[in-house]
Amino acid sequence: MVRAWLHTLLLIGFLLVCQLARADVSEVTATVDRNPVTANQSFVLNVTVDDDVANDSFSPSKLLKDFVVGRTSVSRQTSMINGRLSKQTRFTTVLIPQAEGEYEIPEITIDGVSSAPISLQVLGAGSNQDTEQKIAFLEAQVDSQQVYLQQPITYVARLFLAADLNKGNLIPPEVENADVRQIGQDQESTQMVNGRRYKVYQRIYQITPSKSGPLTIIGARFDGEVFTQGQRSIFSSFSNTQPVSTIAETIEAEVQPVPDKWQGHWLPSELVSLSQSVSPQQESYTVGEPLTISYMLTAVGVKPEQLPDIKPDFPDTVRVYPDGDETDQFTRNGVVISQKTVSFALVPNQPGPLTIPPLTVPWFNTKTGLAASAKTEALDFSVDMAEGMQAIPTEQTQSEFPAQAPQTATEQPKASTTSVNPIWWKQGWFIALVSLILALSLLINGYLIWSKRFASAINAGLQKRAETKDELNKNKLWRDFQRACSKNDAQAAKNSLLKWANRYFGKSFNSLTELSQQLSIKGAYLTTLQQSLYKPASNSWGDGKMLYKAVRVSLEKNKDRNVGKENLPELYKS
Repeated sequence: MVRAWLHTLLLIGFLLVCQLARADVSEVTATVDRNPVTANQSFVLNVTVDDDVANDSFSPSKLLKDFVVGRTSVSRQTSMINGRLSKQTRFTTVLIPQAEGEYEIPEITIDGVSSAPISLQVLGAGSNQDTEQKIAFLEAQVDSQQVYLQQPITYVARLFLAADLNKGNLIPPEVENADVRQIGQDQESTQMVNGRRYKVYQRIYQITPSKSGPLTIIGARFDGEVFTQGQRSIFSSFSNTQPVSTIAETIEAEVQPVPDKWQGHWLPSELVSLSQSVSPQQESYTVGEPLTISYMLTAVGVKPEQLPDIKPDFPDTVRVYPDGDETDQFTRNGVVISQKTVSFALVPNQPGPLTIPPLTVPWFNTKTGLAASAKTEALDFSVDMAEGMQAIPTEQTQSEFPAQAPQTATEQPKASTTSVNPIWWKQGWFIALVSLILALSLLINGYLIWSKRFASAINAGLQKRAETKDELNKNKLWRDFQRACSKNDAQAAKNSLLKWANRYFGKSFNSLTELSQQLSIKGAYLTTLQQSLYKPASNSWGDGKMLYKAVRVSLEKNKDRNVGKENLPELYKS
């Protein structure tokens, strides 16, 4: 019984404490940090409640009709004065008026208690009457208000802050039917405006319209917080920062369509250039020896995806393998520059003069409003037949060089009419016998000397082969070639084979064609390797083991042919 009474008293005490701790809302106050304000410039609405209320007790949505509503922050304060506990909740909202005139902030009701309405005067944008009161404002400008379709507009936004920035976000301008992207890095500086020092943050955007006609650029917007002066109480959770927001003015522009007579890819720009390079750069090449021609297209004020495809017209006397393309974009002095580099590997298949025709890329000059073109010069080379190779004669070649007529019987050299004396052998039989004996003696001595040297050469050769085998096993370049062939890695096989051959033979090989002449490899394994390097990546090379065996057999045969077969190390097992 006593325990039941004790529980009841504890429950009643707890309810009384909760009732005393909860105080009803008795006052709601709404104030603004300044009045009048300027259009497109922010001001702060403070709503203070003399109680601890929930964060969602105040909603600024009813103010959306006349203002742009920024972020709302909530802070609380608890104090004890003369033993009396008091609580306070403050809602801070950033509002931005967009047009001048007289406005009213209606009463704000929280828990049945309402604040008094506020009459607000909004001055026209650009008014200097409240310059000294501005904490933040935005300026924006464009490089042109009349452009062609897909011609970028450079939009520069400059944020002025008269207080230290705590945090903030600069929102890009809003434009329909256009692509908006930031270019370059932000820049910081300081500037005096009407006797007040501001920190200036500059950001550049590129606006590329995708539709002709009028273009409305809604100004960039800044939402953030700046530090305020003053000390914070240790019993207060009110922040020592102040929210600020501002919007740049709206800018109107006009987008002109593509000219009616224009044909081909549309590339509007202030400047376009086209260059070419050849590697290796030399005056003559050999049939089967690859060369690379690269084209670089540079355009000012456009995006990389606006650059056209580069498709040169190569002659039929070369095999063409695309060697990849790259695009790049960078900013110089606030101007966007885009580049596209395309490379082609060419393999001449016929000897004679080789001419690469010029390449032309049309573009539209936005400064002059006229069509223009970027053009390269023609390239002239000579192609020679590789040593040991023979060109297949064509019908024209055979007609230009007719076969030589056979010599007639009268043109044949006359037979000698001198006859051998039939009795010479009878008169000189003794001399003939001595000569025969001397010849046989010379032949026998020569055979003996040759056989002795041959045996020595075999022994030396066998020793040399053992040393060569050991050297190959220890040679890193040869092992790299083995691994590349076992993995069917075409590029690695080519590089390691050329490096090994340069050191092994003591001469420089610039291509697989030259090396094939040195090794005399049977089969088209080197040719297949070379062609796979210039084919699209989808075609893989699978002749690694066959190439290794062919090189190994060639080395064995090209060694001293009088020595036994050299046992080279086997290819690594895959």
